[in-house]
Amino acid sequence: MMQRFALLFLAFLSPCAFLSAQEIIHLENPSFEDAPRHSRPPKGWNDEGFQGESPSDIHPAGNFGVSSPASHGRTYVGMVVRDNETWECVGQQLEQPLMAGACYRWSIALMQSPYLVSISRVTEMRVNYITPCVLRVWAGKTKGKGMELLTETGPVDHQVWRAYELELQPSDTYDYLYLEAYYYYGGDELLSPYNGNIMVDHCSPIVPCDIAEPGDDLYQYEK
Repeated sequence: MMQRFALLFLAFLSPCAFLSAQEIIHLENPSFEDAPRHSRPPKGWNDEGFQGESPSDIHPAGNFGVSSPASHGRTYVGMVVRDNETWECVGQQLEQPLMAGACYRWSIALMQSPYLVSISRVTEMRVNYITPCVLRVWAGKTKGKGMELLTETGPVDHQVWRAYELELQPSDTYDYLYLEAYYYYGGDELLSPYNGNIMVDHCSPIVPCDIAEPGDDLYQYEK
């Protein structure tokens, strides 16, 4: 009798456990692993920047003076903001959508490279893209359209990796995720655009808040 009850309980529990697991969203290539090179995003990620401007870069290979080791794995992605009011962005289609009204927890490693030497689009001189910028996280319905800003970090001005615990609460259902470097204006939107960089690595799975508590290790949900 007890054995039959246990089997019935497992039969009831297993579909529920499967549905809960399905709510966890796993990104493709969350650690940005690929051959280091400039002007090309890592596999699994698309360039979502400005036409006529170079895409993001895979570090470290010494390009532009960026040489810091990765937070996780071998490589990471680097993005810049520019003094001509353009910036870099990468994105991907999600394996399953972010649901309207849901709450998600997500972790990502960020840092600023002490050196990223490139050409100013305004002066055409070599400069160090060193002014701190922020990471903005967007969601979209179709590629590049119907977008909502989900969260924005403070200025990333530290030159060692730090994990950022973010909360995402989409107001609609979206199937694209975008990571964007952007200026930190500190509330003064009249300030001029500038040259800055942000390095991004080691994304955790995107975990519903009813599964993960604040402070949980979200990487336990990796495949």
